Amino acid sequence: MCPQIDLQDVARSICSEGGLTLRGFVGGGRFKKVFRAMSENGEEFALKVVEEPALRTFREIRALQRCDHPNIARLFHFGRHNFQGTRFDFMLEEFLAGGTLSEHLEQQGRLDNESTLSIGENLIDAISHLASLQLVHRDIKPDNIMFRERNISPILVDFGIVRDLAATSLTHSWLARGPGTPYFASPEQLSNQKRLIDWRTDQFSLGVVLCFARFGLHPYQHRNEPEFSRFTVERVARRGNRNNSVLTQLHATGLYCLEKMTHVWPVERYRLPENLLEDWRNQG
Repeated sequence: MCPQIDLQDVARSICSEGGLTLRGFVGGGRFKKVFRAMSENGEEFALKVVEEPALRTFREIRALQRCDHPNIARLFHFGRHNFQGTRFDFMLEEFLAGGTLSEHLEQQGRLDNESTLSIGENLIDAISHLASLQLVHRDIKPDNIMFRERNISPILVDFGIVRDLAATSLTHSWLARGPGTPYFASPEQLSNQKRLIDWRTDQFSLGVVLCFARFGLHPYQHRNEPEFSRFTVERVARRGNRNNSVLTQLHATGLYCLEKMTHVWPVERYRLPENLLEDWRNQG
């Protein structure tokens, strides 16, 4: 991308051409920026402008097109826009007004058992849907869980590094670490063991997120380690031991599924999504 081009100007041009009004910048990651846009009839959208179009962008679009689940973000339109001689890919997704799980935790503190059970059930159902399509999200974390309304109906967003198990992997085998957010990633991601990647990879990450949201701790975070510590990440990567106090809390609150979900070896996690969903509904 030409460094002189401001992506907000690109977003404004896309909106002008599409009959939308740009409402402002929302956020963004390494590869794309997100803006708020509104149609003439007042419908709001998340406009995502891709900085460096690549095969991963196509994978993300194809994955979202195939998904049809109430807890997965809806893609309404995608296209390519020419701006000052440069082409930009863009997507129009539903705008989620309830904010992220990260924001909820910062503003309101940890989840209680009831909220954990409800959010967990919805998101387990979402990754079950992905599994039926041979898709692995690979970046489940509090920032990528949003809400349509405040604290209601969690939505899985940002499929930027989705893995399609029916397609050729885009990650180089020689890389020491695979894609994903290290603190919430599974051991097989951290060690780039591609042959072990499947829906159980998302199961692990979701288990870590729910443990973090309920107890304020990563299950492999040991005493005196701060949040997001590299020591916690390395312990997961080398398949070390969990924090026994976390395991005690899991059982004391009846959230025993989180222990199995966050096992370092995929074979020790739930084998089928329906097994996990059944057990999740019967705990607490």
